[in-house]
Amino acid sequence: MTRHLLGRRDMMLLGAGLPLLGANAASAQSPTSLTVMIPNIAVNGKLREIAEAQARVKIVDDPFVSTPDTVSKVLAPGGTSRYDLIMAQSGYSRVPMLGPKAGAEKAAPLDLSKIPNAANVADLFKPDIVSRDGVTYGLPYFIGYDSVVYNADVISDKDPYTQSWGMIFDDKYAGKIAWFDTAVQMLTAAALYLGKTAPETMTPDEVADVGKFLISKKKNVRTIWTTFSQAASLLSSGEVLCAYGSIPVRMELQQQGKNFTNAWPKEGVLSFVSDLYIPKDSTHLDAAHALFNTLIGPPYVDQLATVSGYLPANKLAGAGLSEEQKLRAGFGIYTGQTKATPLKLPTALNVWIETWSKVKSA
Repeated sequence: MTRHLLGRRDMMLLGAGLPLLGANAASAQSPTSLTVMIPNIAVNGKLREIAEAQARVKIVDDPFVSTPDTVSKVLAPGGTSRYDLIMAQSGYSRVPMLGPKAGAEKAAPLDLSKIPNAANVADLFKPDIVSRDGVTYGLPYFIGYDSVVYNADVISDKDPYTQSWGMIFDDKYAGKIAWFDTAVQMLTAAALYLGKTAPETMTPDEVADVGKFLISKKKNVRTIWTTFSQAASLLSSGEVLCAYGSIPVRMELQQQGKNFTNAWPKEGVLSFVSDLYIPKDSTHLDAAHALFNTLIGPPYVDQLATVSGYLPANKLAGAGLSEEQKLRAGFGIYTGQTKATPLKLPTALNVWIETWSKVKSA
């Protein structure tokens, strides 16, 4: 048997190289950190575990506030390199994310060969695919809806206001109402309550009239919330009984074991389809595509509605749920059983923003 012996110098050289080899091995195994702007409830707990394990990434949250806030952050100087994956309502984000002409896009073109789950997008939501000249920049992720969230221990489900946006406008719950600090949602909800059928097309005079209505009802409002956690805290503490409410607000309260639910207004909930985008200057394109693919495919989609309250915008939606569970979760929006008005970018957005500023300062 021939023995190959290492000399002292060989051992020193080998020893010097071991730390480097170890560092390289650790680096190869470390997940890529991706900065995302997605509602935390959709990338938290079990959903985060699935997303990170499947995509082999580490999710770093940048707080999600609203689609207008997200879009403004991406459009700000350096914004397209600050984030790796964002979510934004398609009706609001399509124009600013595409930019005014080819080459001005704020989103990276998607390599669909790296997103095979794109085939799961349901036909109903294909109009929400964001593309230009045959290139895809955004794909539907989930649908959501805004409504009134209320304390069901205090407000009976037999109260007719549980079937109307009037709960957060009229006098019955004066002093126990909270509004959301966003022009598009608040003016749309008020316009629907006033009988407007296509709020986004309102003339400046009509917008002004809705603003006057809100000013007249502001006396009933305890406060105006700016973050989901603030809204949940206001409701949980009993400071308010009802509020303009988004899905994360209701789900946070229900996951705490509190008896809160959402109204099904006869005027219609405010529905929206949210798309995923990869900002054009992300430095982690492969990892971002991997996470993108995970968020629109199984097993993540199987858990999305139950854990987050958001409804998958693809063919896998509602698998394993009974018809009653689907309706209670809001899947009636898919079929028309639940009345819904899609949130859209107003034609006179500046007027809306100015009007909302007047409401807040009144």
